[in-house]
Amino acid sequence: MSKRARQRARAGGDEPARDHMARVRVSDDVWADFRAAAGSRSMAAVLAELVEGEVRRYRRERLTAGHADDRELLAALAQARELRADLEAIVGRLERRLDRPPPALPGVYR
Repeated sequence: MSKRARQRARAGGDEPARDHMARVRVSDDVWADFRAAAGSRSMAAVLAELVEGEVRRYRRERLTAGHADDRELLAALAQARELRADLEAIVGRLERRLDRPPPALPGVYR
């Protein structure tokens, strides 16, 4: 890790996402199926999702194994709090919906 990267990591500021480039070596038929699976999404977006998913898995494994540093622990705690708030909102909406009688459907009599 370069000195500049270490300084940025210590500062803890979120940097804007930058473009990174990688070459992928797969057979033509695998690449064609991958592109078909992506649908209308750009390859850059699909590959970014794959990279982010792999990083989430890596970080989760570090947390589970007890190898995370303080920065990673604080980030995980913040994410857990966000998820908890989202779940509380969803549960609240579901509970309110279940307490209401279902809406009357046109043409259906009770």
